[in-house]
Amino acid sequence: MKQFFITFFANLAALFFVFGGPILLFLILIAASFSASSKAKHIISLERGSILVFDMSINVNDSPEHASVPSPLSLGGALGRDDSKNLTLRSLTTALKKASRDERIKALYLFGSFQPSDFGSGYASLKELREAILAFENTSAHKKVYAYLEAPTTRDYYVASAANIIYLNPYGEMEMPGLAVVKTYYKDLCDKYGIGVQVTRVGKYKSAVEPFILNKMSDADREETQKLLGDLWGDFVTGATNARKIDPVAFQQLVDKDGYITPEDAKNANIVDKLAYLGDVLSDLGGIAPASDYDKVTLPFKQISIGDYMHASRTPRLPGDGSSDKVVAILYLEGEIVDGWGDVDNIGGDRFSAELRELSKDDAVKAVVIRVNSPGGSAFASEAIQHEVRNLNKKKPVIVSMGNYAASGGYWVSTYSDRIFAEPNTLTGSIGVFGMFFDIQKIANNIGVTFDAAKTGAFADFETISRPKTPQELDLAQQRVNLLYGKFLDKVAESRHLPREGADGIDTIAQGRVWTGSEALRLHLVDEIGGLDQAITYAVEKAKLGNRVGDYRIKEYPPKVTFTETLALLFSNQEEPVTKAKIDPLTQQFLKVKAELKSFQNFNDPFGAYARLPLNWDIH
Repeated sequence: MKQFFITFFANLAALFFVFGGPILLFLILIAASFSASSKAKHIISLERGSILVFDMSINVNDSPEHASVPSPLSLGGALGRDDSKNLTLRSLTTALKKASRDERIKALYLFGSFQPSDFGSGYASLKELREAILAFENTSAHKKVYAYLEAPTTRDYYVASAANIIYLNPYGEMEMPGLAVVKTYYKDLCDKYGIGVQVTRVGKYKSAVEPFILNKMSDADREETQKLLGDLWGDFVTGATNARKIDPVAFQQLVDKDGYITPEDAKNANIVDKLAYLGDVLSDLGGIAPASDYDKVTLPFKQISIGDYMHASRTPRLPGDGSSDKVVAILYLEGEIVDGWGDVDNIGGDRFSAELRELSKDDAVKAVVIRVNSPGGSAFASEAIQHEVRNLNKKKPVIVSMGNYAASGGYWVSTYSDRIFAEPNTLTGSIGVFGMFFDIQKIANNIGVTFDAAKTGAFADFETISRPKTPQELDLAQQRVNLLYGKFLDKVAESRHLPREGADGIDTIAQGRVWTGSEALRLHLVDEIGGLDQAITYAVEKAKLGNRVGDYRIKEYPPKVTFTETLALLFSNQEEPVTKAKIDPLTQQFLKVKAELKSFQNFNDPFGAYARLPLNWDIH
């Protein structure tokens, strides 16, 4: 986080030096506008009989730190207007809980299409969101949920299937051909351009290195991937067909027919209720929540967006609200785990460890819930974090809530908590270790560059990329990976009270294999199926805080990115956020490769050892 401030003030000084006062005045105006916008959020009023509007064209993150970073090119995002493309799961589920108890809210309206990015909008977090929608409609007031879909993806329909009434555009179609993982392989590229790749690993299923040494899936990787996809798809089909009261077999047959479900087939199969254009849907909603004649020009029905509702006045209070001096901390571990301090895009072992130490010293914090949404990363950093988790747990309850991913290093940091919660479709496990070494000797030689070295020890130049590793060096690297894997097994066996060896031993169920939350529960790798709310409830009970409003206060860490940090993004080379428009396939593939190559920046373990999922675990 310090890097944000350093970047901000350095850029500000440079701009002031070059352009003088106008730039400073411009920034002051932005700050003033931001302040006014922030104040306006606190006085948002809400009319009785309004419909809560949820535009799903967002990325659902876990951490406020990630979700609060707006587009550096979007002035509206910088000023705090409700046009962010990232919202946190907890802010959404909390808003839905409050709205279900708010007499001013009459119904909920869903539309749009999710825009997954990084580790957001996975099926585990969408399951929590879906359950919050089901709870909204199952209140004593029996509030209705309406959904309008145009070209829904599997993610969109998974959430929308919780609605009472589902509209589909007559010229739309349902993109639900099933789930797939398309992996990218770089072996031939590395061979073509002379980039050497050597690997060490432990675990039959530890496939993270395979894209660089193979040009297709290994048998073990295919077996594992197929099983995971089958489990995730089964959870989707069960949820959707139960909600719509349709036959799962008939649904699967319709999906297998041609991969796309036509509007007519969807209507006939009760997958949707009505075929209607947007104008017709708005007209129906206008009949449910009529707007005044004046408002009908721009707002066809009485409404409030879910983003505005988060800041509306006089919303119902929930346990965890208020200003109690007893705090339940939610600490978000979202992103790849890297050595050092890290930045907003990943989890630095040093930074996260410092957060844990601060929570340990804070007497107001009575319990800590760690929300893990990470594929893992540096083994060294994962161990540093786990060490602080164990120290913290000696003083106060520590509960882990697993999100979309809590695998490899993400599982490593979770093991010594009091209790682990996971969703059925969480991806976890992946207990294994690998090392990967690149060299540029061939590509350099091809353009006339050679290398030579003088050294005082046989392994003094071990970390060089100017040549491949010798057999002796690779043997030492493999020994290091074997040692780390053994320690990983020991830690899991000890913390989970499981045998290390044998048919039911950790070594048998580890091997780098990824498991769904449901399978992880069966294997005793997690304790309970449930989401963030269930983990918070358990933490409150463990700390004996009571369950009434005012008994405790929930506080989230790390905090949202500040406006000063937002301005820093205006001057840095950050990616633009997702947009509502669907990205063309070529651009999608380019961005996927770009993201995978960007991950190499996070391969900074001081010993070259990693506990991480494969780079390209992108389920769609």
